[in-house]
Amino acid sequence: MNEKMAKPPYCSYRSFENLVKEFKEHEVLPAVIDRSLLSRRSGSEQSALILALKWLGFIDESSVPTRLLREYIAADEDSAKQLLRQRIENSYAFVSDGTIDLSSATAQQMTDRFRKYEISGSTLSKSVAFFLSAAKETGIKISPHVKAPPSRTNGGGKRKPKSSPSGTSISTEQSEKNQEHHHHQKAGTITIPIPIYGMRDGAIHLPADMDERQWNSVIKMTEFILKNYRDTMAAPENSTDDDEEPL
Repeated sequence: MNEKMAKPPYCSYRSFENLVKEFKEHEVLPAVIDRSLLSRRSGSEQSALILALKWLGFIDESSVPTRLLREYIAADEDSAKQLLRQRIENSYAFVSDGTIDLSSATAQQMTDRFRKYEISGSTLSKSVAFFLSAAKETGIKISPHVKAPPSRTNGGGKRKPKSSPSGTSISTEQSEKNQEHHHHQKAGTITIPIPIYGMRDGAIHLPADMDERQWNSVIKMTEFILKNYRDTMAAPENSTDDDEEPL
């Protein structure tokens, strides 16, 4: 896959593993791996998984499974790891082209390398996290200094001063105080970033101590609430529903 024409996978590696597991549980692969096949997942996760499969060469541009995916699904554990390693080495050119020494690289070097895919923020963080998990799973040696950057990474630019309702700029000191106050208010919660194509990320705030049953309930209710809320909103003129990055 041409790196200049695509973005690297940013879904969680666990989501990718779960999808592969589902494929293995069925004797026949579907003719096309599209959104209808992934309907139990959120829209953003559907997009991210389809992108990952395309990046690795497991489906073509029409989302039709390739020979590589059929071989991967049919392979035993050791053979599957070897095949996935080959796909990682082929899909991420820097793994084998010598532009970066993975065994001694730093976190900043890795971040800078992924920025060349023209990604930033939470997408960059998630993309590095997927690569590191895939590398670990397939035995690709990565420096212990390399970690996924925090999701607030936005390309290194300085944060612009916030504006008050009257249009005047809020000082950096005041902005930091606001952030400190916000953090204090959110103690005991977790913040899940929601990537939005072409816009600043959204976020969902949840209690940090939910059990498995509560998580499952929240996942179902969040999807239900968002869908119904969207349906009640008046669609502005000349707007489209295609807010996601084209696959």
